[in-house]
Amino acid sequence: MKSLFYLISRNNKIYRRDRTLLLLSLLSVFILIILYAVFLRQTQINAIEQIMDTTDASKAMINEWMVSGLLSITGVTTTLGAFGIMVKDKESKKTDDFLTAPLSRATIQLSYVIHSFLIGLFFSVIAFLGCELFLVLSGSEILSVASFLKVLGIIILTAALSSAINLFLILFINTQNAFSTLSTIVGTAIGFLCGVYIPIGSVPNFVQNIIMYFPVSHTAVLLRQTFMTDSIRTVFKHATPEQILEYKKQYGIVYELNDKLVSTTYSLWMIVLTIIVFTSVSIMLFKRHNK
Repeated sequence: MKSLFYLISRNNKIYRRDRTLLLLSLLSVFILIILYAVFLRQTQINAIEQIMDTTDASKAMINEWMVSGLLSITGVTTTLGAFGIMVKDKESKKTDDFLTAPLSRATIQLSYVIHSFLIGLFFSVIAFLGCELFLVLSGSEILSVASFLKVLGIIILTAALSSAINLFLILFINTQNAFSTLSTIVGTAIGFLCGVYIPIGSVPNFVQNIIMYFPVSHTAVLLRQTFMTDSIRTVFKHATPEQILEYKKQYGIVYELNDKLVSTTYSLWMIVLTIIVFTSVSIMLFKRHNK
């Protein structure tokens, strides 16, 4: 156990010294903020104006939609950035040195995973607190204690899910150049795969299916439902149930698969099972690569 704590501490110190890893971790966040300011916010305002007049409440609701997507993709990119330490160690052959030490392969791999999870959790919680302050200042109601705890739970699941998926990807990356390319691809693609850069209702059906079967996108759905439930009720109080449902499907607040609305339980099971599957496969691959 002492060796595990030492390795995690060592990984954290190296990560904090590398500004490039931090910038790559937050790439998608910067992209989302720019797109939201330039394009996404006005698109939603125009969509709401087709049903009713826009108000301060509707603008606050749109901000909540953006925040939900931002928190979802932050977990993915920050955990991936933390795995840059693992790539550095492989390229410099430090991993081979660790394998010659009296350390189990499980301890070495676990140190990278826990470090990645903690980094993702740290940045996501900081982003959440900052976003909640922004929402309150922009007109949203402060989250209840129950909703606050629910968001924290979803953030923890997002960090765990992202760590599991990114670990699998990193096992095939052996150089810093390859890692930088992967980070750029993931940082750009994650916004599309979570229905953040382009609302899910604006893409073809086959792309919608890809998004709805992408596990991380379900964390965005759970966050949207938590942040936006009260504001949707307020903004659409004079709208028909059909109009409300259409808005929710258009902007990924609910998913509809095979003509059935996806439940919260379904989303949670998809997240948990994905964590288990990717973690198990990664353990087997790591052992095979480091016999």
